[in-house]
Amino acid sequence: MRETSEGSRPKRRPLLGWLLPVMALLASLGLSYGAYKLASYSWDQVVSYESPYTTMSGVDFSGARPDLEDPIPGAEKRRVVVVLIDGLRDDASRTMASISGLRAKGADVRLTVPQPSLSYPTWTAIVTGAPQQISGVTTNWFEGPVKIETLLDVAVGSGRTVVVAGPEDLDTLFRASEVATATAISEWPEGEYATAGIVDDTLRLDAEVGGADFIFVVFPDVDNAGHDFGGASPEYAGVVAQVDADLARLIEGLDDGATTFVVLPDHGHIDTGGHGGWEGPAIRTSAALAGPGVAQTEAEADLTDIASTVAVLAGMQAPLQGTGTAIDAVLADTNGSARDAEFVRAAGITLSYIRKVLGDEGVRDIQSIDSPNALVSLRDEADQERLADERDGRFAVFLGAAFAMLVFAAIVGIASWRALLAALAGGATYAAVYNALFFGLHKLQWSLSAFNEETMVDAFFNQRMLEAALSGLAACVVAALVYLALRREPKGPHAGYAVEWLALGSATVLATQGTLVLQIAYFLWKWGAQVSWILPDFKAAFKYDLDLIQLTALGAAALIGPLVTWAIGRLHPRTRKARA
Repeated sequence: MRETSEGSRPKRRPLLGWLLPVMALLASLGLSYGAYKLASYSWDQVVSYESPYTTMSGVDFSGARPDLEDPIPGAEKRRVVVVLIDGLRDDASRTMASISGLRAKGADVRLTVPQPSLSYPTWTAIVTGAPQQISGVTTNWFEGPVKIETLLDVAVGSGRTVVVAGPEDLDTLFRASEVATATAISEWPEGEYATAGIVDDTLRLDAEVGGADFIFVVFPDVDNAGHDFGGASPEYAGVVAQVDADLARLIEGLDDGATTFVVLPDHGHIDTGGHGGWEGPAIRTSAALAGPGVAQTEAEADLTDIASTVAVLAGMQAPLQGTGTAIDAVLADTNGSARDAEFVRAAGITLSYIRKVLGDEGVRDIQSIDSPNALVSLRDEADQERLADERDGRFAVFLGAAFAMLVFAAIVGIASWRALLAALAGGATYAAVYNALFFGLHKLQWSLSAFNEETMVDAFFNQRMLEAALSGLAACVVAALVYLALRREPKGPHAGYAVEWLALGSATVLATQGTLVLQIAYFLWKWGAQVSWILPDFKAAFKYDLDLIQLTALGAAALIGPLVTWAIGRLHPRTRKARA
């Protein structure tokens, strides 16, 4: 890209003249390969995340928990029925007469679902009280069973008769058939309505055991409808109406006047179908609770608070590793010492968590814990303190990426300021085209909800790679046109400027990759590549994965882009006119 006077003809290029485009090509291909390897590593870090918290007990801070068989002083042993309606949106739940009836008699609790809002992670959050970071269940690819205590374990250990009914995933995650007194486990329904049969099985098993103390039921059909038709579709609403009728039948069949009901979803669905991300319809849900021990109220809580609340209502210990706490507004009474026992357990686990995150120094200055609300703040403060320390050590990564970009711009600018402006224009074009396709044409977000089903993951990323490569070629076209516009009498490859035109394509692709490198470096500064103790913000993490995918795909543009700029330089009417 060596500048010459407008009327002069460059001398024949020695081999050294090819150094810049060759080095730019090699740098682009190296970045693409590195991005490919890093994308695979980062994806696996989340999918195969090994939680360091599954062995926490809290015993060092709250003392050994009494044996589950030991009655909690003063606690009434209540019969509790938990119904999980997979994929039920909050707005849809408010059309259901069965749930509205429970709300009218008891509690309406607005819930926030932890990320990612996928079924396996959220089911686990409900029955353990532990978010994904604690349980280690981060995706639906998790190979169970879960490694921490569940409500089923606690109920059985407390001597309760337990009935479980629903899809086979209950065995995969929670060993339901091994743990419970009686179960009705079936394959996940594909194209068939299953809730009616699950209700029949639950009523039958309850009668067979003489009235179960604890019942856990999962209805899968609403989630299937959400995936097949979308959360705002008439078909989805139709299935919700069917489930409403069957839920009413279940409540009528089990309600003996001394039964407490807890009905909730694990997550919702976006309008077009899908969940896993941060969208309101996916993560803003609600629970309805009614029966002995439940106050008539409205409240807000996290999904992880359900397990502890159920435990207090039932008069038993809560799952050991849960970081959620009982929702006080929902409780009509403390059920003897059950609420106090739950607070002691939650405080001990919180302090154990802080010690895991910060070491002994982290808990040394904590003299007292005033209320359950303080537990969340203490954990958040510990996370932020460690993140701040780690980010200080990683800031050099971001600075290094920024410095490399400045060096690249300086090299290109020294060789040709016109080429630098053209390459930057090409980079801007790439961003405009790619984002127009992503946000405009496909109406996507940086969200796991983009995968309506797990089987679509590969196709989704392959399409993003194709669009990134095509956007990179569009960037090269624009760069060539801008480069032409900046010269009064442009010279084409036929006039001895072949190296300049080839180098322009390489510089454009490399400039585009550089902007992605900066964004990737920013994420690595904030969260790091290794997922060892905390899960990243999943909106940022999804964007990070897409940036790596784009960087990988631009390797193809790095090979073809120089040919595109060379061809435009040779065939454009202005260069042909100059040649004539």
